[in-house]
Amino acid sequence: MHGAAFLIPIAFAGAAAATTPSPQPGKWTHVTRLVSADIPGVPEALIRAADTRAPRTTCLTAKQAAATPQILLHAPGAQCSARSYTLAAGKIRGTSTCTVKELPTPVRTVTTGTYDAKGYSSRSVTTGTRGGRPLKVVTASSGKWLGSACR
Repeated sequence: MHGAAFLIPIAFAGAAAATTPSPQPGKWTHVTRLVSADIPGVPEALIRAADTRAPRTTCLTAKQAAATPQILLHAPGAQCSARSYTLAAGKIRGTSTCTVKELPTPVRTVTTGTYDAKGYSSRSVTTGTRGGRPLKVVTASSGKWLGSACR
């Protein structure tokens, strides 16, 4: 395993209701915490060791903020397609399917949470299979807008 990041592909997205602004373009910081994990063939100690909770930063462009703000929450290296999602009235509801290099089959993630223009908090449940056996990973994530400059 190359860190818990491959386990946390999550979706977040859509056009926000007029009363709650969409996430702002610019530099964001994110932290993801492993809540629980059941991954066949991977010892619990190794899973916990991968839960570094190290912050990561990303840049959300104006185009992404307008069209696909869910990209803020995708795990680094995950290729995700949003199947359904809403970002409205400060609530996040999403379902995505992601492919990660560590697993031969796609995983499905259901995400719920809250957001405003300068931050979010979410909980995601990811399910799939590994070696023909079911896997389940639950994570909690938060993000904060750092400013409009992406340097």
